[in-house]
Amino acid sequence: MTQPARPRVREAPFGYTTTLVPGAKEALAAFSAAIWSDEGTIPPRTKELVFLRTSIVNKCEG
Repeated sequence: MTQPARPRVREAPFGYTTTLVPGAKEALAAFSAAIWSDEGTIPPRTKELVFLRTSIVNKCEG
């Protein structure tokens, strides 16, 4: 019996989770592309707030 392929640790937590829901990987990629695009889809201030919130959640030191 073979085990299903698991994503590398650096892809966690979304790597494994996106394999459980059909279309989730594509949706996450589209969301990420919209957030960080230079085309002005998302205002720069919102990008900064997303970055800061992510840093807080990941317990990054300033």
